[in-house]
Amino acid sequence: MNANTTSRAARRSRLRLLFTPFLGMLMLAAACGADGGEGVDGIGANVQDRGRGGPGDASPVPGKPGDANIVEIALAVNDELGEFDYLLGAVGCLTNDEGDNPVVDLLTGDDKKTLFAPTDDAFEQLQLTLGVPEDQLDPEVTCTLGNETVLDVLAYHVTEGRRFSNSVFNRNSSKPVEMLNGEFITTNPDLTITDIAGQSIGVVPDFVNINASNGVIHVVDTVMLPFAP
Repeated sequence: MNANTTSRAARRSRLRLLFTPFLGMLMLAAACGADGGEGVDGIGANVQDRGRGGPGDASPVPGKPGDANIVEIALAVNDELGEFDYLLGAVGCLTNDEGDNPVVDLLTGDDKKTLFAPTDDAFEQLQLTLGVPEDQLDPEVTCTLGNETVLDVLAYHVTEGRRFSNSVFNRNSSKPVEMLNGEFITTNPDLTITDIAGQSIGVVPDFVNINASNGVIHVVDTVMLPFAP
């Protein structure tokens, strides 16, 4: 076992401890998806073909919500595919001494939200941009930014409602989308997103329109920033 594998295993262990209250729900959701139905089986069962036609296409329709909420899906992806170490780690930065976490409460609640979920590579690239040495990249480094900044950045990845790709993107023009921190992203006809920092963010093919019980997840390739790094 090489150092990278050991490091990932250690991260996974820390994440399981951090999200222990939700792991029972995760196991139930995974079991529901094991037969290829709704659920979180490799997350593919919750990826809806309706969204792949592109914005404005007549075929994308909301359909019924999935069985697992946004947090359960993220945990299932992390457990099965090893993705979202950094996203879950960033959320974990906000857990207080009593075990309460505002982002977990938000994304496990009944109110419908849409999450733009950055990949691990996206977070690592941000840390490199901020001057973190390559051999020190780690989800826990995000916590050193401070809770106020972490919450601001995470809230900049969530918007109200169940918004599938045809609601996020216009076919012929760019449009602003308000995020939960009160700032805006701009979505573009070429399926990119422009943030306040001027970055061009792409959605990850085949990992858009992931249908949760309480919203939708779109995986993106860059951490969106409500300020210049």
